[in-house]
Amino acid sequence: MIALGLMLTIGLGLTLYWGSVAYLTWDPTASPDSDDEAPARLPSLTESARRYLRGVAVALVGGIWAGALVTGPAIRLIMRLLAATAGDAAQGRRTEADEIVGSIDLDGTFGLYIFGGLLSGLASGFIYLLIRRWLPAGRAGGVVFGLFHLILLATRIDPLRPDNVDFALVGPGWLAVLTFGLATIAHGMAVAAIANRFSRAFPATVAAGNPTPSRVSTILALVPPVLLLIPGFFVLILLVPGLVFAVGVLRVTKALESWRSPRVLRVGRVAGVAIAAVYLPWTVIDLASIAT
Repeated sequence: MIALGLMLTIGLGLTLYWGSVAYLTWDPTASPDSDDEAPARLPSLTESARRYLRGVAVALVGGIWAGALVTGPAIRLIMRLLAATAGDAAQGRRTEADEIVGSIDLDGTFGLYIFGGLLSGLASGFIYLLIRRWLPAGRAGGVVFGLFHLILLATRIDPLRPDNVDFALVGPGWLAVLTFGLATIAHGMAVAAIANRFSRAFPATVAAGNPTPSRVSTILALVPPVLLLIPGFFVLILLVPGLVFAVGVLRVTKALESWRSPRVLRVGRVAGVAIAAVYLPWTVIDLASIAT
């Protein structure tokens, strides 16, 4: 518990410190000495693949490190807090995950850390790269991304499913809603902050005048995600359709121009607000049912 607390402190510190860092896009066809007025050159297959693989690397680093330093520790510490505040009647009873309330064991901690932290962070990293351009700039982007998780995902997947019987066992309910709600928002903020920071490190010569981390820190940041993909190599299969799309469809100049157009940006933001407005009432009802 002490180790997880230290990790969470470091993770939240990095999230706040890097929260204002903007995502640095990378166009392999651009040159620092090129004329801004010149028409864009159609990227080659190699350049399109490099751009896609760079995005995958940013998603992996942002998602897995956010899960390792923020989400995983937060979820485990919250479960310990809720067990401690559940009262004597709940101690020794089994949770939905078949764990014993009040018992601190390595297996339960490891399971929560992997499934509640690393895997959820991995998924969020790729979601962030897909919707990043429609989020506000600066720290607000991370907060909105966290609220996106809270409104659309937290009460339907985890950690705030109202049909989870653990909320009738540990508690109180309002404390579960408060702590897990804050952890969900912090999860989104951490993914955005770490991904934005790492976008400036890969490749290191991404743009003139932009400070980038050293090659050593870049490699060290990539090591844990790569090691995690070794037992989960099947995940790589899911990346193949994206690679085909990147080197095929997005190489068409008109497709690139349409995707980057202000109109698509406005439509995406309006659609995001509309979706959140539809789901918000149901989320409020679900959270209220847990709290009461």
